[in-house]
Amino acid sequence: MADFIHIDVLTLDSVQCAACGYMMESIAALPKDVQDMIQYREWSIKNKDGIGKFLELKGRVLPTICIEKDLVFESIIPQYEELIDEMAKRAPNEGMKKRIQALRDKGFEFDKIQENLAKAGAGKFTRTDSSVK
Repeated sequence: MADFIHIDVLTLDSVQCAACGYMMESIAALPKDVQDMIQYREWSIKNKDGIGKFLELKGRVLPTICIEKDLVFESIIPQYEELIDEMAKRAPNEGMKKRIQALRDKGFEFDKIQENLAKAGAGKFTRTDSSVK
């Protein structure tokens, strides 16, 4: 599928900040069917790239989940249904919107959090200046 829902998670540091880690986990624990429709990344303000993304998205507080460049969950860790509803609102096409809405009752899958956090790069961009290519 060429279309994805883009999610940016603005954090202090998902490794050392509990709330930031929970925000990343709320994305990482989405079911595989949802994972296949999204692309997400953590942006830590501990480096230049993260500060740049924070300013670009007009971030106000940490942590924040941005969906398609909209500040959606600012310092509020979303429930599964809330997250699904907000992604469906911003889906790039009607087909994807319906697919996401059909998964509304599925719930988080906490058995693959580590794998999904690693895929998202959680904690990888917090200790040194990164360079996004």
